[in-house]
Amino acid sequence: MSIPIIDFSPMLGDCPKARLEVAKQVDRSAREVGFMYLKNFGISPETMTAMKETAHRFFQQNEEIKNQFKFNQELNFGFHGVGKEGLDPTKPKDQKEAFTMRNATELAKNPELWPNDLYRQVCSDFFGDCQRLAKRLMSAFAVGLDLPTNFFTDKHTGELQTLRLLHYPPSEVEAEGQLGAGAHTDYGTLTLLYQDSSGGLEVLDNNGNWLSAPPIDGTIVINTGDLLSRWTNDLYRSTAHRVQVRSASAKSGRLSIAFFSDPDPDVVVETLPSCISEETPKKYPSITAENHILQKIAATN
Repeated sequence: MSIPIIDFSPMLGDCPKARLEVAKQVDRSAREVGFMYLKNFGISPETMTAMKETAHRFFQQNEEIKNQFKFNQELNFGFHGVGKEGLDPTKPKDQKEAFTMRNATELAKNPELWPNDLYRQVCSDFFGDCQRLAKRLMSAFAVGLDLPTNFFTDKHTGELQTLRLLHYPPSEVEAEGQLGAGAHTDYGTLTLLYQDSSGGLEVLDNNGNWLSAPPIDGTIVINTGDLLSRWTNDLYRSTAHRVQVRSASAKSGRLSIAFFSDPDPDVVVETLPSCISEETPKKYPSITAENHILQKIAATN
C-alpha cells in the first residue's frame, strides 16, 4: 500500500472537468488507502509557517504557564500535558502534549480562553482556512459517492470541528509499547494533518504492517475517519495509524497540527443506501455524531 500524492489545485479553480478528475482521485484514495497527501491545497506557506511558529512558542513555555490554560472537558478546549491521553487503551499513555481548540471561530469571542491575542488570531484564522479545505474535500467525497455536492458540507458547520496543536517532546521510553500517539483510527469524517520534518507517523497497511508516512515538503496529509466509514458501510476506509515516541537522544521534539472535521452534534450518521447490497449488508446502526465522538473520547481517558 502506498499513499498517493494528489495535486488539489484544480479543486480551487472553475473547470468542471478538472475538478471531477481530482474528485475521482480523492475518492479512489479514500476507498483503497484511507490516506492521501495533498499538494497545492490552498493554504499559503506563510500561513503554515505562522501557525507552526505560534505552536512552538506555546509549547516552549514552562508547565506552570501552559497549565494556566488547562483542558476544559465541556468545551473540548485547552492544554493537555504529557501522558494525559492514551489513544490506544491497551498501551501506556501517549508521550505528547496538546492544545485543543474545538469550534475555534466561535470560541475566539472569549479571549480568556486563549494564551494571548496573537495566538487567538493566528489559530482562529487557520481554523477557518482548514474549514474551507475540509469543505472542498467533502464535496469531492460527495461527487465520488454520487451524492449532492453539499451532502456532507451542510452537516459540518464547526460545532464539532477541532484544531489541535500536538508536541511530542524527546523522552525516555517509560514502558513496553510506549508511543508518541497510540494506534488508533480518527473518530469523525476527515482529518487534515500538517507534520514537521521530524517524521514518526506510521500507517497500518492491508497486511498488518506499519508503514512510514514521512513528511513531504509542500503537502498536507489527509485521512478519512470512522464516521465517514460508517456512512459508506466501510467503502471508505478509516485506517489505523500511530506516532512513534521521540527518543531522549533526539535533538528536538515533533510538532504536528491537526484539524478534525466532525459533523455537528445532532447529525444522525446512517449508512448510505447506495452502499448497502446483498453482498455488503448494513454493518452499523445509526448514531448521532455527538454520541459517537463522546464514546470515543471516553475510551482514551
